[in-house]
Amino acid sequence: MNLSEKQQKIRKQILSPFKFGLFKISKLPLTFLSGIKATALSPTSATTSVKYGYLNTNPFQSIYYGVLAMTAELSTGVLAIFSISKYEESISLLVIESNGKFHKKATGRIKFTCNDGALFQKEIERCIEEKTPVTVSASTQGYNEQNELVCEYTFTWSFKLREKQPS
Repeated sequence: MNLSEKQQKIRKQILSPFKFGLFKISKLPLTFLSGIKATALSPTSATTSVKYGYLNTNPFQSIYYGVLAMTAELSTGVLAIFSISKYEESISLLVIESNGKFHKKATGRIKFTCNDGALFQKEIERCIEEKTPVTVSASTQGYNEQNELVCEYTFTWSFKLREKQPS
């Protein structure tokens, strides 16, 4: 894995329970309260997880769909941030669309994996080269502890070069 210095730093921060926990408390408090974790990150994929518990339950004794959506979005979001960190340019990112599909009741630990790192890289490079906004539709799948598909999400991310501020 050939990572830039900035990517190595971001990867270490995201995968550190303590450092990422502080980030979640300050920037994503519901993610912190829900128990969502980032468990793996590489240039090609990211994995997040959440475990069924009192603070993320619904009346049907399963994980609330909003918590599943946050966990799914985080798997695509950390991969997007990690992909951007490879470049010196300042690039903004924003979710512009999301879709979810549910297959099973979400109980136990649910792990979401997004394998769209190569797609993020390709489109971010195009954004930089053409100096034009681009979008990426990243998919992620959530599996339970029995490796059964529980739900699938697609998040469309918009990337845009920020204008340089005059000195």
